[in-house]
Amino acid sequence: MKVVLDTNCFISCIGKQSPYRNVFDNFLTGNYILCISTEILFEYEEIFLSKWGKTVTENLLGRLVRAKNIETTSIFFKFNVVNFDDDDNKFADAFLASNADIIVSNDNKLLNLNKHEFPKFKVITLQEFSQQLKQQ
Repeated sequence: MKVVLDTNCFISCIGKQSPYRNVFDNFLTGNYILCISTEILFEYEEIFLSKWGKTVTENLLGRLVRAKNIETTSIFFKFNVVNFDDDDNKFADAFLASNADIIVSNDNKLLNLNKHEFPKFKVITLQEFSQQLKQQ
């Protein structure tokens, strides 16, 4: 399964006490492919730095870029399908460019992509994704 993970969801699943820790653990064990673009990686870095500082950020990003189950995709076309928050378009573009199966986000602007007829999107919440992984 190929997944695009919104930054806030990624942050929410990293902590050892997080109820969604299984999402991060499943990534670490290679149970799904994390699809990213350079733009997503830069956002991860920016937010991780502000939350956890340089050392933790370098460790997390190092783990990401060395993972065998990460797919870095190049964005050649920007679809601009996310209304009212241009910054979230990076997740929709990565979904389309990588031919991912789902976007995981709790952001209503991304969840609203499920209403698009073309191109088709599948966006689920972090809670739904966590539950789905527990049932596998």
